[in-house]
Amino acid sequence: GDDVLVAYKMNGVPLPNGHGFPARIIVPGIYGMKNVQWLTGIEVLTTDFQGYYQRKGWSDEAIIKTSSHIDWPVRGDTIRGSDFVVRGYAFAGTRGVRLVEISMDGGEIWHPATLAPPISPLAWVFWSYRWTGAPSGRYSLMVRATDGTGRRQLSEEQDAFPDGASGIHEVSMTIG
Repeated sequence: GDDVLVAYKMNGVPLPNGHGFPARIIVPGIYGMKNVQWLTGIEVLTTDFQGYYQRKGWSDEAIIKTSSHIDWPVRGDTIRGSDFVVRGYAFAGTRGVRLVEISMDGGEIWHPATLAPPISPLAWVFWSYRWTGAPSGRYSLMVRATDGTGRRQLSEEQDAFPDGASGIHEVSMTIG
C-alpha cells in the first residue's frame, strides 16, 4: 500500500542498530514481526516469501488486534478520595479507535471514556474517564475498545503466539 514506510532515522538521527540500522520497513496495521529490520536492499518477488517468523509458525497476515490498557491506577493501588481520573490507551492499527469503555464492577456495566484526538491515524489513542463519587471499597477495573469499523476487541485471552495477544485488561484496586 501507499502507507508503507522505509525508516532510516529515528528522532532525527540515524536508526540505531537495535532498531534496524541502516533502514527498516514499517507497514502500518501489521505486527512488528512483519516489519523488516536491517534492510540493505529490496528484491521484488512473484511468490509469497515466508520470513523467519512465518517459518517459526507465526501468522503470515499478522494484522494488529484491537487492544486497550489501563495505565492509571495500577494493580494494587489504593486511591484516597472519591473523585479521580482513570487513564490509558487503545490501539487498533490502521482501523482507528471509535470507542473505549471502562467497567468498575468486573464487566457488568460499561461506561464510555473520553478519547483524546490521536496525533495520527496510525497512533495510539489516549483515553480518560473521570470517576466521581466513588465509594470506598475494592474494585476490578476493566477496559475494552471498539475499532473504527465497529468491531469490539476480543475478550478471549490468547498469548501473542501465533497471531497477537487478546483479552481484556483488568486492574484490581482499592478506594479508601
